[in-house]
Amino acid sequence: MRRTALARWAVVGAGFFLFGNLYAPQPLLPELERGWRAAAGAAGPGMSAPLAGIVFGSLFWPRLRLRAGLSLAVGAAGVGLFGLLAAWAPGPQVWAWLRLAQGVFLAAVPGTALALLPGLFGARAAAAAGWLVAANTLGGALGRAGAGWLAAAWGTGPALALLALPLAGLAWALWPLEGRFSRGEVRLAGGAWPLFLLGAGLLFANLFVANLLPYRLEAAGYGLAGVGAVYLAYGGGTVGALVAGTLAAARGELSAGLLALAAAAAGALLLSGWPLAGFALMLAGLFGLHALAGSAAGRRGAGVSGAYISSYYLGGALAGLLYPVFLGRFAQALGLVLALFALMALTLPAALARGRGPGR
Repeated sequence: MRRTALARWAVVGAGFFLFGNLYAPQPLLPELERGWRAAAGAAGPGMSAPLAGIVFGSLFWPRLRLRAGLSLAVGAAGVGLFGLLAAWAPGPQVWAWLRLAQGVFLAAVPGTALALLPGLFGARAAAAAGWLVAANTLGGALGRAGAGWLAAAWGTGPALALLALPLAGLAWALWPLEGRFSRGEVRLAGGAWPLFLLGAGLLFANLFVANLLPYRLEAAGYGLAGVGAVYLAYGGGTVGALVAGTLAAARGELSAGLLALAAAAAGALLLSGWPLAGFALMLAGLFGLHALAGSAAGRRGAGVSGAYISSYYLGGALAGLLYPVFLGRFAQALGLVLALFALMALTLPAALARGRGPGR
């Protein structure tokens, strides 16, 4: 019984470990490239590859209709295994393939977790979506910061390997979870395309800026530990995700979403002069909106939540491919992000509209 209760809460907290591992290399990108004797930006495909794996895997895993605990545990174990291998990759090409495998396994978790929340938490499912996204962002922040600190002390390989080890414990915690999705729950309901477009824009903006920051910060004189510390700004995303549910209950989802998007735009405007504060505010808005959109996807069933996660990470994969073009052109990069926010505002009413779930 105790282990089953642990599995229930492990669904909410899984992203703390998974995304801490997935994004840990971000502050180390210039150092990794130097270690491989590769050109600046050569690590870009390795940052896109796991997101591409999530794009395809998020559509694939729910349709296997495996027992929930088995699917989630295999996903967590696979991320840890390939994370260990990637820590010692000899070059950017091998690293990218190993990171792709990480993404395919990680895809077993996010969409499945969102779709499980209504059954696990009932009326608290929307709040649980905020907790889940908060755990993701906190893990991402500490994983990035921890990678910078550990790499400064022991090097990039040991740092990334150490951050992969806790995933074995996560797999053990998730294993007992019972239940599986029905055929109706994995169907892709119509009318959800605005939600998918919104999801793609959210992670594109996040990772496009996050991938550019270490180059800009190094040029400003930051060391590895200092660059890693700036990624503690992801704590702002944790706060934003938790606040979004409260605002939605008080003002409605659309009002909460517009406020979150306004915060993201204000943060982007602050990035040039105050990178830590600006990045934290931008992430608070983006992850608050992600919590709202994830809740909207989860109540429409596993098919929609899987497709939402797929579109979300497709946006992140595109960011990893595009950011090298903007190295040394930070002002133009911010202009692109602000234009994207304006387009996202147009999709918001349709994206957050209450759709009909499977069988309802």
